Amino acid sequence: MPLLLDLPRIYFDFGAVGALPSELARLHMGRPLFMTDRSLVECGVLNQVMSTLPSKTVFPVFDETPENPTVAGVEKAREIYMNQGCDGVIAVGGGSVIDSSKALALRSVHPAPIAQYERHPEKVTKATTPIIAIPTTAGTGSEVTSGAGIHPDPSTPSFGLSSPFLIPKVAICDPLLTMTLPPKLTAGTGMDALGQCVEAYLAKGNNPIIDAIALDGAQRAFKYVERAVVDGSDKEARWHMMMAALEGGIGIHKGLGSAHAIAIALSDQGFHHGILVTIALPVLLLFLEGRIGDRMIPLAKALGLNDGSQVAPMIERLNSRIGLPATLRSLGYSMGDVDRVAQLCVDSFFNETAPCVPTLDEYKRIVADTMG
Repeated sequence: MPLLLDLPRIYFDFGAVGALPSELARLHMGRPLFMTDRSLVECGVLNQVMSTLPSKTVFPVFDETPENPTVAGVEKAREIYMNQGCDGVIAVGGGSVIDSSKALALRSVHPAPIAQYERHPEKVTKATTPIIAIPTTAGTGSEVTSGAGIHPDPSTPSFGLSSPFLIPKVAICDPLLTMTLPPKLTAGTGMDALGQCVEAYLAKGNNPIIDAIALDGAQRAFKYVERAVVDGSDKEARWHMMMAALEGGIGIHKGLGSAHAIAIALSDQGFHHGILVTIALPVLLLFLEGRIGDRMIPLAKALGLNDGSQVAPMIERLNSRIGLPATLRSLGYSMGDVDRVAQLCVDSFFNETAPCVPTLDEYKRIVADTMG
């Protein structure tokens, strides 16, 4: 497995958003489209970002990104992008906004439909529009990844896009922009970061660089997510959670596993991706016990535990403390055909890097246990 990482230029710290004007100049973006969502406009975060620009600068804004990214949302943003003669995208938001921005960057120079690019990275060319990603949550790490998840419609599981040309040119990670994130989203995105770090570390393949990064991210998320949920103004906790999310995003370059396969299969009812991941994670970790040798031992030590068998119950207790549901049933998910969901899990590309791939029957049992 190659050890080199294809990452954007990264700015990280309080006040990092001040780098935006110089990066616009460096990338020769004369008229970028700001892509965001309505809540970030209303709480003032978008204005906080735009205030770094010269006072008379006016750029077009698309603020209708849905909570879970959809093809329709991307195409609507594309209309504004093309009509306004834009030459770049500035994504200000969480994973939904950044993933939507990647799909927009692709569609700005590639023909429809977007779904034709699923599992076909060779169709994505270097002509793809440049992106500056400014995350406002500490969760997906999408600001440093080559992938994006897009829903054909709100009631259909997402499909994946992936290409080196979808990696943002710049990632500006400023923990100050996460300070207004409400407790529930802080919890869901924070546990998403933890789940990504855990699954990236456990993913098959020999990549000690990413393993070290993923373990460090898992340790930070495990230690600081509860503090960030309890007190959103805790700057130290916000800094460490944004770092954990960034490290989780870097970990994706190695791969993820079955907890993410399950979360994608269950993404048809509008529930937050991070919450789906963290409900599935303890069940999946219990399945992996005894199947992956001693891989759980370093993870347990990173979390301050004695042995690998303690990881799953500790994550369950952490979920409970920060107000996340333990099962899909308590979340409000309505399970239809378990066989169909299990088959979606089997078909998931996340199995390509999973340390131990469940069979169809095993996925059925895991999904049933996740339901509760």
